[in-house]
Amino acid sequence: MSNLEETLKNVRVALSENDAKRALKLLKPFKKSLSSENSNNLILKQVYAEAYLEHGQLEKAYPILVSCCEMDPTGTSGGCDKFFTLGQIIGGKDGLEVMQKGIDNISIIKEMTKEHTEKIVSGLLSMIEIWMTDLCMEPNAESECEQLITNAMGISSESSPEAWLTLGSIRISQQRFSDATNAFTQAWKYFEIKKNEAGKAALDNGAPTHEEYAEMLQPLSSLAKMCMEVGLYDVALKVENAIKDIDEDNLEGYYLEGFTNYLICKIETFKVQNPNIDLTPENIYEFNQHIQEIPLQLENEAIAEPLHEARVALSFAKRLGDNIDSKDEVANELVSGTVALLGEIGGPVSDEELQQLRKGVAVDGEIDEEIDIEYLSEDDGN
Repeated sequence: MSNLEETLKNVRVALSENDAKRALKLLKPFKKSLSSENSNNLILKQVYAEAYLEHGQLEKAYPILVSCCEMDPTGTSGGCDKFFTLGQIIGGKDGLEVMQKGIDNISIIKEMTKEHTEKIVSGLLSMIEIWMTDLCMEPNAESECEQLITNAMGISSESSPEAWLTLGSIRISQQRFSDATNAFTQAWKYFEIKKNEAGKAALDNGAPTHEEYAEMLQPLSSLAKMCMEVGLYDVALKVENAIKDIDEDNLEGYYLEGFTNYLICKIETFKVQNPNIDLTPENIYEFNQHIQEIPLQLENEAIAEPLHEARVALSFAKRLGDNIDSKDEVANELVSGTVALLGEIGGPVSDEELQQLRKGVAVDGEIDEEIDIEYLSEDDGN
């Protein structure tokens, strides 16, 4: 195995572990060669582009992706993922054209596999995202979304969790909240199947599941948020537990779990104050717009359990947030939100309780001193 091949192998491992910084460090010796002896090395260029994107360096990834698409216009040498990635970056109608090129390239493959089908569905869903954002004011935006989601559902035999999630998002934009609720319930059903299948494959074949699991985190987080919007709190909590199964130190997962329980406290308080109102996905969506107007009574026994669950989850989030990168805007926003919510619901629980909950180690009320809650703040915990 050549030095470059060995490097690419190690870079892929780093990227699968979400360590773009290490990936770029490994690639650095080959950077100058991209404009010389490796100027036509498609695989190296694609890996470099992926590493730049994962590290948030869009301006460096973009020209490499353009070059890759020009070098491999049919995707036969390096696959079609680059067309979907470039299309998302470009956006608008030009972005749609690039994505369609990727879909067309896959569609002409004679022996379609499950992976090919999933890539087509992913491309269709990315096109929907552009229609719902960049092109949302176009008169045909809604009809285009309907056609694309219909295609995605048909190709996936209505078993793609991502397609169900996108359908629910479309229905919310149309204010069809009951239909959105059904879509999100189906999304969780198929996400759970997907997660269980990945776990079974790992047991049966000893196959690594980290990359496949990691790819589920973002859509699962999106699903949890969508479920909260329409009052599917029980489903949201199941989704958040799945996030913890995949990544037990996921800051956003703990924040979302805390916020879901916080919403349950709010809705239970509202129900006590308004016993004659029948809550539906429609009015819960409206309720969420006025959530700050509902003061919590922390001594209310009706909300004792979700209140405590909220404090626990947010306390874990706060601990994980102690060591975040100061430049990570998303993580810092989550920590700020966590601190604000804890201030409203009675503050964090004790480190001793967190330690017991985390490891389940308690003997006569004492905590095993060998297990330190501080590990939640270690560098490799995120």
